[in-house]
Amino acid sequence: MKIILERNLDFKQFQNLTILTFITGMIFLGMINSVDFKSYYKIKIILFFLNLIFITILFTKKGLLIKNQKLYKSIFLFGFGLKKTIIETSDFQQLFIIQGKLSTNYAYSYNIKQFHNWEPDLNHSVASFTLLMIDENNSNKKKILTLTKPDKVKLAIDFITKNTNLII
Repeated sequence: MKIILERNLDFKQFQNLTILTFITGMIFLGMINSVDFKSYYKIKIILFFLNLIFITILFTKKGLLIKNQKLYKSIFLFGFGLKKTIIETSDFQQLFIIQGKLSTNYAYSYNIKQFHNWEPDLNHSVASFTLLMIDENNSNKKKILTLTKPDKVKLAIDFITKNTNLII
């Protein structure tokens, strides 16, 4: 059983990779249309495969997978599992959720007061929900997954509690 939850990349990673894909794609198309095919063919092949890899990463999603009664954190591409990491649940009894914010801030200057007047606010923050497992003594915690959408968190909790021994 598997459940695919949300995009694997956060907003800034997705934005930066989209820009990088666009730039390498434009360079690749420019080289194809302007230069003889035999010249620079290695660079064209490298740019093609880089674009293919970037586009593949843009479409990956994270989720959970149950295989042979074991819980895995997995990365999916169009429903097919690319990578899975086992999450050992035998030492833990409870599922716990921590709510917080994921934020990025690309500030230009920290200590120079003159630059603060023209410096743009590039801060972007989203709510995040981290699913943790804790043991009965609350002494040992282990992260399962971090999600940003509340409805996906509910789906993940239902999936975990239904298929493992963890309770909320």
